[in-house]
Amino acid sequence: MNDAVYIRPLVPADALISYEWRNNPKIWRFTGTRPTTYITPEIEMEWIMKVLQRPDEKRFAICCHNNNRYIGNIFFTDIDKGEAQMHIFIGDINFWGGDRAYQAICQIIEFGFNEIALDTIYSYVNPSNLAAIRLGLNAGFEETGSFYDVAKDMMLTRIEFTRAMYNRQQHLKKEVKSGRERST
Repeated sequence: MNDAVYIRPLVPADALISYEWRNNPKIWRFTGTRPTTYITPEIEMEWIMKVLQRPDEKRFAICCHNNNRYIGNIFFTDIDKGEAQMHIFIGDINFWGGDRAYQAICQIIEFGFNEIALDTIYSYVNPSNLAAIRLGLNAGFEETGSFYDVAKDMMLTRIEFTRAMYNRQQHLKKEVKSGRERST
């Protein structure tokens, strides 16, 4: 499957690719943040090394299965008391579209609930980023409200996915699989 992706831990050497994304206005159009200066590979590597040390964050690279190409990032921040904020972006604009981001979200949800025992995964999305909201809803998230972020000078929509929602999905998957096995 040419469009299949996997996630792996982010490493400092990823800066040699991701620095270009940090300088691309198409990428930060929906994020509400942009660099105040040109980001060099060295600045990006220093930043990655710093964020990888944060105990309340887990950061991953999104890569294509067929060629191991690094195309984006997905990560948790603010991990505390069973909750974490999820962030995702496909930095390589040649890979926008398709279901790559969806696949990465499904993988990080599995990691969040099974590896670090989260109870709630949430994200704040720019409401004008309809593709991001649709993506979250397709992955099982539900809209839970909105607020004005003064620092970013924009409205944000909160979407979240809970352990109960995850368990319900897992139960349904087992029922479907069990039904298929009985019918063969």
